[in-house]
Amino acid sequence: MNLARRSHEFGLKWVEECLSPDDYWGYAELRRKVPPGMLVTTGEHEATRWGFRMLLEMGCCDIIQPDVNWCGGITELIRISALADAHKALMVPHGSGPYSYHFVCTRQNSPFTELIMNAPKADHVLPAFHPLLLDEPVPENGKLKVSALDGPGFGVRLNPESRLHRPYDH
Repeated sequence: MNLARRSHEFGLKWVEECLSPDDYWGYAELRRKVPPGMLVTTGEHEATRWGFRMLLEMGCCDIIQPDVNWCGGITELIRISALADAHKALMVPHGSGPYSYHFVCTRQNSPFTELIMNAPKADHVLPAFHPLLLDEPVPENGKLKVSALDGPGFGVRLNPESRLHRPYDH
């Protein structure tokens, strides 16, 4: 709680994933005690709509962060978004690249998506699934033009040059 209070003094807007993912009661208490105007966000490790329903019904957070790759795909992401909307919560998808970009463009309660900085020195933006996917759009100056999503499907292709291997024989 002290960290949230002190961080808020420096303009921090939210605290994210600061407790164990399934500590619903802790998140509910945290949300009640953070400074006015500070948001609590969690859910990137939640995998079902029922877990998100619990987070929302218990008042655990202001922003939920499902990952489309872990929660059951776009259809399930839409269901989770409807739950968030019904609870007047925002939804900021966890860093899942082009799959989140398409989703965010269609939702009112999802103002942006998380972008994982996976460049070794965090000095430029790399595609989220580099080098496995080709043609993945990359935001410039924090923005992505919707026209960058005009390709078929999610607009990405598997990279035939990527060597996929299993790390274990068994």
